[in-house]
Amino acid sequence: MRVEQLAGDSHLSVDTIRYYQKIGILHPPAREGRVARYDHSHASRLIEIRQLSDEGFSLAQIQRLSDASPHPLLSSLNEVSESLSFDELVNQSGLGDEIVQMAIDAGLIRPLTTDANRFDIDTLSMLKAGVGLLNSGLPFDELVQLAVRHAQHVESVAEDAVALFAQHLTEKSDSSQTETVETIVPLVTELVAQHFRQTLIEHVGRHLLDETKPL
Repeated sequence: MRVEQLAGDSHLSVDTIRYYQKIGILHPPAREGRVARYDHSHASRLIEIRQLSDEGFSLAQIQRLSDASPHPLLSSLNEVSESLSFDELVNQSGLGDEIVQMAIDAGLIRPLTTDANRFDIDTLSMLKAGVGLLNSGLPFDELVQLAVRHAQHVESVAEDAVALFAQHLTEKSDSSQTETVETIVPLVTELVAQHFRQTLIEHVGRHLLDETKPL
């Protein structure tokens, strides 16, 4: 896409995007002759910049984060046996690139922390699950709204979880912290997933029971 489309999709001015490039927090576009071409990785990066700004980071701080090497713990947690590019994600999910990009923009799926151009293979399972829900007859717009609401709640729970980790792990050495977090992250993930599944089943049961009650 050209810079004008990226600016419109991101709700930013062209000058702002070029300024971000100038100070180094947005990577340069590809070139086709004299024409600059942007892709989903630039759109994802602009979303990340907006999120960091909303959390109180200045552009200078975002720049320092961009220049810093990924923390060893992040590299460890993001270590995956297989990853996919944006185009591979689109082709293998059976969804159009606009829908996949919309999922990224809404924060429903995210690129790897250590590589903004690649996605965990599990992301494909998430998209295929979405396709299955659409095929079951659920309306697209309402499904997206539900997913966004869920993502917002997950953000809140994740912030609380990280605060809890930080409160009780600060006195440990870096290597001990890394080992502990590597252990508890999958445990917390499993706990949250199972709790949501059980809660969902419980609410389905309540709904079915309500439908069978006599008037």
